[in-house]
Amino acid sequence: MPSPRVLFIHGLESSPQGAKARLFAEHFEALTPAMDTSDFEACVAVQAAAIRRFTPDVVVGSSFGGGVALALLQRGLWRGPTLLLAQAAFWQPIPRELPDGVRVWLVHGTRDEVVPIDDSRRLARTGSRELVRLIEVDDDHPLSGLVRSGRLVELVRDLAAAQDAAPASGFGRHLAAFIDEPMLWPVLIVVAAHVVLFGALLLLLSFRSRSPFALAGLALALVASADAVRRELAGGRFGLVGRSTLGIWLLSAVTAVTAAWFGVF
Repeated sequence: MPSPRVLFIHGLESSPQGAKARLFAEHFEALTPAMDTSDFEACVAVQAAAIRRFTPDVVVGSSFGGGVALALLQRGLWRGPTLLLAQAAFWQPIPRELPDGVRVWLVHGTRDEVVPIDDSRRLARTGSRELVRLIEVDDDHPLSGLVRSGRLVELVRDLAAAQDAAPASGFGRHLAAFIDEPMLWPVLIVVAAHVVLFGALLLLLSFRSRSPFALAGLALALVASADAVRRELAGGRFGLVGRSTLGIWLLSAVTAVTAAWFGVF
């Protein structure tokens, strides 16, 4: 398995030169953006921009950075695997809960004298139970032992591997099974062709006849498509759903222009 790309969100009094940041830079393709920790919202904005630019596989938030990471999850700015280290999210003006549908591992030292371990225990009881894991270790707030032993690196790798190995759920699982069955590919091609033709017809009706029903349908389809692409990008990836959505609209536009050019409609 290739080494994961790691975005590290440092703590209140730390920096890109801290021990954890240096550890991640040594073992992964890692990015630790500098933040002005006196402004929480500015920190969230810095990390959201880093996610769009860097497209990480795993986000790690330490202490104050754990609060920033939780805000990114809650606002849909990141939906990928997240490791929270001695998180101090309860000290920030954000809801004290994990969103559903995201894989989050929390690591907290039982000897932490800065952030109570009960904060992580409470947070771990929220979100999707099958995706949330609390790891209690005999360590202090900086998790010095975890850093020295190299176990922190192993945890990041294990989290990335768990995300990659996780089976798709719901519609995604059924779609994957459908695509993996070659006998069903002609059906998929027919369905895709109908979707493209429908999109082309919607575009033609909207721009030529100005039908209010067509305009409303086009607006609804565009909003739904934009939301699908946004969710893909928020998760730090641009996968099958995003590429298919843009591809269908591109083919629909080409089909509409071709039909208008040859006077088909």
